[in-house]
Amino acid sequence: MTVEATAVLMRIFVDEDARLGRESLVDAIISELSREHCCGATVLKGIEGFGILNQLHTARSIDMASSLPVLIEVADNEEKIRAVLPRLREMIADGMITLERIRMHPLGGR
Repeated sequence: MTVEATAVLMRIFVDEDARLGRESLVDAIISELSREHCCGATVLKGIEGFGILNQLHTARSIDMASSLPVLIEVADNEEKIRAVLPRLREMIADGMITLERIRMHPLGGR
């Protein structure tokens, strides 16, 4: 029997070269999510994208200094996501967070 749970999918969009002090912002976000005992997180590196300034970042660019987009996805219960949001807002100076309600089918683990 499959157990279905209502949950929230949080997507965090940042640049791969973004920093939080001396640490990679992506690493800092993953550490924070782990510290808060979120169900899990997945980091996806984009090959191309642009943000609010419409500046294209691409892996195909001759300019290898182009910062590629990174997407961090986290699915957990709404209370957990809402609890971690204020700290993430403090950490992320430039990026975007989206939230959407989902139906989660946990497989194994917790």
